[in-house]
Amino acid sequence: MAVTWTSGYGINEAEPFVEWGPKGGQQGHSPAGTLTFDRSSMCGAPARTVGWRDPGFIHTSFLKELWPNTMYTYKLGHRFLNGTYMWNQMHQFKSSPYPGQNSVQRVVIFGDMGKDEADGSNEYNQFQPGALNTTNQLINDLENIDIVFHIGDICYANGYISQWDQFTSQIEPIASTIPYMLASGNHERDWPGTGSFYGNMDSGGECGVLVQNMFYVPTVNRDKFWYGDCPYLIISFL
Repeated sequence: MAVTWTSGYGINEAEPFVEWGPKGGQQGHSPAGTLTFDRSSMCGAPARTVGWRDPGFIHTSFLKELWPNTMYTYKLGHRFLNGTYMWNQMHQFKSSPYPGQNSVQRVVIFGDMGKDEADGSNEYNQFQPGALNTTNQLINDLENIDIVFHIGDICYANGYISQWDQFTSQIEPIASTIPYMLASGNHERDWPGTGSFYGNMDSGGECGVLVQNMFYVPTVNRDKFWYGDCPYLIISFL
C-alpha cells in the first residue's frame, strides 16, 4: 500500500515516515520519499504564470508485506532535526484478499469528477459542481466499497496549482481509508509538443507534472500510469 501526503517540510528540515501495523498490534516505521517541483517545470500558462503556487513537498511511503484480509492502522509523522515529532491523526485500512481467494470485491469506477466548493462559493474554472454529490455518496457508502478507480480528468485544476490541494482535501475521507487509484487524463497531461496523445492545451500548462509528482507510481515510465501492485491511500496535508 502506498501512502502519500503533502507538507511544508523538505528533507533538510524533517524526516517523513509512516508509523503503521496491524490494528491493536505492534507498530513499525516506513520511511517516505520526497518530491517537489518548481515553476520552470510547468509547460506554459496559467500553470507557469497566474496559476502558479509553490506545492510544498509531496511524500510517499510504501507499506510492504501486508498480511491479507487484515485491518491496519497508520499515522503520518515528521521527525525534526532537533528530535521532536509532528504527527497526523490515526487512520486505518484493510489489506487486499489472499491471492486467488474467491471473494467479492466491491469496486467503484468513474472519471471526470473534479472538485467543488463545499460552502457554495464560486471559483474560476468551475467545471464540476456535481463533484461533491459523488464525493459525499462515496463517503456515506464507504463500508460497502473496497477500492475506487478514478480514471482521468481528476480535479480540473487546469493550471491553477492550489486546486489540487482542494481536491485532495475533498477526497481525503475516502482515500485515507480505502485505496484510491488514479490515471491521467487530458486535463492533467495534454500540452503541445510534450508527447501527449492530443496536442491541445487542456492541462493549462501542467503537462503531467502535477499528477506525476503528487501521485508517484512505481513504474519506470511514470507518464504512462500503468502499474498494478500498489494501491494508494491519500492524505491531504500534514
